[in-house]
Amino acid sequence: MMMFLTQFQNNEHGPTIFKKGVALLCLMISAMVVTPSASAAGLTPYAGKKLSQASELAQNEHLSKAIQVLKDFDPSTDYDKAFVNRVLGIYYWQAEQPKSSISSLRQSVNLKALEPKAQWQTNRMLGDILYSQQDYASAVSEYRHTLAIQYTPSSTEKTQYNKDTNEVYFRLAAAYYQQQQWAQVRSWVMKYKAPDAQKRLQALRMQVIAELRLKQWGNAEKTLSNLIRIEPNNKGWWQQQISSQLQQGKNQSALDTYALAKKHNLDFTAADYKSLSQLYAQNKIPERGARILEEMFKVYPDSQTQDNQKTQAYYYQMAREWPQAINAWNTLAQRNAKYYWPLTQLYIQQKQYDNAAKVIDKAKPYADKTEFSLAKIRLLYRLEKYNDALAEAKRLNEVLPSDSAQTWIVYLQNKLEKQGASS
Repeated sequence: MMMFLTQFQNNEHGPTIFKKGVALLCLMISAMVVTPSASAAGLTPYAGKKLSQASELAQNEHLSKAIQVLKDFDPSTDYDKAFVNRVLGIYYWQAEQPKSSISSLRQSVNLKALEPKAQWQTNRMLGDILYSQQDYASAVSEYRHTLAIQYTPSSTEKTQYNKDTNEVYFRLAAAYYQQQQWAQVRSWVMKYKAPDAQKRLQALRMQVIAELRLKQWGNAEKTLSNLIRIEPNNKGWWQQQISSQLQQGKNQSALDTYALAKKHNLDFTAADYKSLSQLYAQNKIPERGARILEEMFKVYPDSQTQDNQKTQAYYYQMAREWPQAINAWNTLAQRNAKYYWPLTQLYIQQKQYDNAAKVIDKAKPYADKTEFSLAKIRLLYRLEKYNDALAEAKRLNEVLPSDSAQTWIVYLQNKLEKQGASS
């Protein structure tokens, strides 16, 4: 499972759900540029005058001068300070000075002097800039502060407020995603209501990675079903779906998913086939793993390497599919004589003694001497060639004395004595 997840997160659907610099929404900066009428309500007259002066300079593309006017101004009230720092934060951002922008916006929000709507917008903007600077932990903090602000929008503002709040949910999930805090990712992305297909796809991608990391296989299966409906040609979703079903022990569902993926004519590479076969074997369905390798050999003949054939033989053997295992080892032995040894062992295990007798001597150079000799003794005994078996046991005991060899010698001598006495 972890192999699949690592591959999944390293591809285009992993951490690059967002580019490193998130697109900053300045919350309609143009509406926040101060004019005398906008500043009349809560600002002192002198502060309103300074803000109007800075606004005029900024609109005439003298941004550095606008910044300087506000930097040199020392507001007298908390509201003036919060408002001026809010505007300074916007100007610094426009001037591509994010550190100064963050500093000014922090001073503004920390005063908690703005009316709720302006406080909400400023906190949100601070969170966006922190995210764009990859300070994800601080971005999370500011987004959560934003949501905690007691702001009741008017009837005309409610639609925009709900939209902005929904977007904060998404950004919170994204910031937690960057910190790999998977439980939080899932919690916030579940609150999010995607406004369009592209955002829904992004949200589902984050959600499924969080669920897979949390080993919430059932939830992941449901999310992957949604992703498959949106992107049916993305084989990664199908692979993850098979994996999540196997993790739940839903073997038949996994087989059905694989069959459905094949019907979609997905372009499985040799590596994909191999990964799927490993996944089935790891989940105690080695027979299916072996058959997937057989499909791979047919589609990609060059993939029928000795290593892949050996894996297939092991899978069949693990599955106790003895005829297929024997056939696989036999095919391998034709390519490389060292595989006569596992073939011999399997013949003996399956009591195919005549077949074992035909190949055992070919296996001798590739087997441990003691293991080989003991196997040959057992084989000769089963073929009722007791004298030959005794001779083999004596040769082994002369070269490598052991309790096993001596036990065979005693046993075979007794067997031959009884046989002689009865004849």
